[in-house]
Amino acid sequence: MSAPGATATVAPDDAARLCDAYLAGLVSGDLDAVVSLFSENATVEDPVGSEVMQGRDALRAFYQIACDSVTAAERIGPPRIAGLDIAFAFVITVGESPNAMCIDIIDIFSCNEAGEVVAMRAYWGPENMQALKSA
Repeated sequence: MSAPGATATVAPDDAARLCDAYLAGLVSGDLDAVVSLFSENATVEDPVGSEVMQGRDALRAFYQIACDSVTAAERIGPPRIAGLDIAFAFVITVGESPNAMCIDIIDIFSCNEAGEVVAMRAYWGPENMQALKSA
């Protein structure tokens, strides 16, 4: 993460790897891979304003639904880093054509110095959802 005595910060490559591992786990349906990115007592608020979930059991229940429904994900641009916080924009596809939906999301991961996510907040709402356009 950072040198002793320095302000802790996430390196850009580490941030990109974390964000990409998260999205890859969702798309592949690898629940264990997704949950392993979080600390034991991590919190998730997805979307912001909904009930905050805490702990691996709650996260497993929440992410099982995501792992079963996310069919594609693409990070948009590089992660933005402020100390141990990472913000990143991405779009996910939920479901299969012709009923698939795309959701534009910005997640903020707050990490500990071990690189685990201790809190995640997802910013999105109904205005960020749209039907997948056919090719």
